[in-house]
Amino acid sequence: MDILIIGAGIAGLTLAGELERSGHAVQVVEKAPGLRTEGYMIDFFGAGYDAAEHMGLLKELEEIHYPISGLSIKRSDGSTRYSVPYPKLRKLADGRHFNFMRGDLEHVLFKRLQGRVPVLYRATIQSFQQDDHSVYAQLSNGSEWSGDLLVGADGIHSRVRKLVFGEPEGFIRSLKLWTAAFTFERTALYADIQNSFDLLTEPGRQISIYPLTGDRIAVFFLLRSNKLNARPTREEALHELATRFGDMGWLVPDILQRSGTAADFYFDAVAQVEMPQWTKGRVALVGDACHCVSLLAGQGASLAMAGSYTLAQCLTENDAMTALTVYENSLKPQITEVQKSARKVASFFFPDTKFQLLLRDISMRASVVPVLQPFFKFKSIRLPAHSSKTYT
Repeated sequence: MDILIIGAGIAGLTLAGELERSGHAVQVVEKAPGLRTEGYMIDFFGAGYDAAEHMGLLKELEEIHYPISGLSIKRSDGSTRYSVPYPKLRKLADGRHFNFMRGDLEHVLFKRLQGRVPVLYRATIQSFQQDDHSVYAQLSNGSEWSGDLLVGADGIHSRVRKLVFGEPEGFIRSLKLWTAAFTFERTALYADIQNSFDLLTEPGRQISIYPLTGDRIAVFFLLRSNKLNARPTREEALHELATRFGDMGWLVPDILQRSGTAADFYFDAVAQVEMPQWTKGRVALVGDACHCVSLLAGQGASLAMAGSYTLAQCLTENDAMTALTVYENSLKPQITEVQKSARKVASFFFPDTKFQLLLRDISMRASVVPVLQPFFKFKSIRLPAHSSKTYT
């Protein structure tokens, strides 16, 4: 089949690589100027880990894994309230777990298909038409494409979803949270940031600091705000960070000062995408475009890879229309349950009151007690049985 994929993120690159490996003709279109570097550290486990294993990628993922020693909960003066050993937290995923930067995973996936699948940057889909046999797409650079299948892998703000299913308001469930992330060069001020996630939480706001290779530091903000527009400008985002975090101690004042010059500054709403269907005719959505679980669930990248891997297997084993039905029916019920669980995780991990913060801290400490760990297991999905092909 001839297949056009809009989006060169984790979902799009995974799908492109698997489809090309199975003999399909694939083209990828991405609106960004190149591979993205902005983002944050992710937990990678569950069905995505299983898909990566089938794809023969575990060695590459091990190479980009950050061996974090623990999670340290800080006071406003920088002292440590308590620490949780990270190896014990990894046991909640039965040890099948990695930590790495989202951008590093994209680089691994891109390298895997480089030279085999054309990727057109600085472009996106402008419009499309379809009939019983083909899809016809007009791209923003003026070129045209026709083929068997169009796939939207273009994230939570998917243009393909908008073109096919209409305006996004009915599909976006806001969790009423915002996140910011960026990196910068380590200075002497950050000498104590060595091998752990350091977390400072107050009701309604939270900042995480962790080390990267190359003597760099990464930061990750979470905040609750009703003042921001749906898509705030960078200036509006920086103003909100300064307003909400400006009175916090520890390293926060220096971090806020660096936010204005960060080249990889990322800011977005924390939300989920819930849709009654993921496919329509010869168009399909994958990843965050159709089932974003929110970054607080800790497995958006994993589910994006699992969904794309599953879709690729379905397309290899069936005709296009049957494949899309099997893909959606096998994954959608499972991911709906994960989304429900993710909303509970969000309210637990990001407390709004001091009492909720106390309960979170008690639960986090209890999660590493061996006898209690079965009650804290990460909820994920299983790869469908028809998606078990392993490459050697």
